[in-house]
Amino acid sequence: MQNCEGDLRESFAHEVRSFPPSLSDFGKLHLPLIKSDLLKCLDQKDQVEPPSTYDCKVLDGAVIVHCLPTTAATTFNDYGEKIFIPYLLRQLESTKRLDIVWDKYISDSIKESTGETRGKGVCRKVSGQTNLPSNWMDFLHDSTNKKELFVFLSSKVADFDFPPDKEIYISSDDSTVSKASATLCLTLTMKKRTPGL
Repeated sequence: MQNCEGDLRESFAHEVRSFPPSLSDFGKLHLPLIKSDLLKCLDQKDQVEPPSTYDCKVLDGAVIVHCLPTTAATTFNDYGEKIFIPYLLRQLESTKRLDIVWDKYISDSIKESTGETRGKGVCRKVSGQTNLPSNWMDFLHDSTNKKELFVFLSSKVADFDFPPDKEIYISSDDSTVSKASATLCLTLTMKKRTPGL
């Protein structure tokens, strides 16, 4: 077993590579002319069609928020009711259970410090009647904005009456909100892990 002297916090305070490993070839940045060229390694000759229904779908909430258009909404309420919830309903058409997981932004983490180097967006209070920012992507650069938006959208999911035969689970900060049989079942507080245990 190897033992090295040094500060682990210092070691993990910096990114290990100058390029993401998925985009580099032994330190040489690999940028294909067409992004889909990156998918060639995933092609399978005997690939079967995906199933038409699923037992459960797990969705990355932050990706959804980045991908959905905001043009049909003027306020955060509009965004939740006219864009986010209808998207979830479309996803529920092919599954009985839907899990939505949000990113968590922990101070002093590598993810948070990497975000800080990219710059901060404009901070805006997230509430139902507040107008959506004109530049959605700048708004999403600020982790405080995203935290508030994730909590806001989680509450929209908790308040919405989904079809009775569907189950929805959505993370909200350190808890999980579950909806089954069109009833808010309960909010489960997740235990925080104690370092060293």
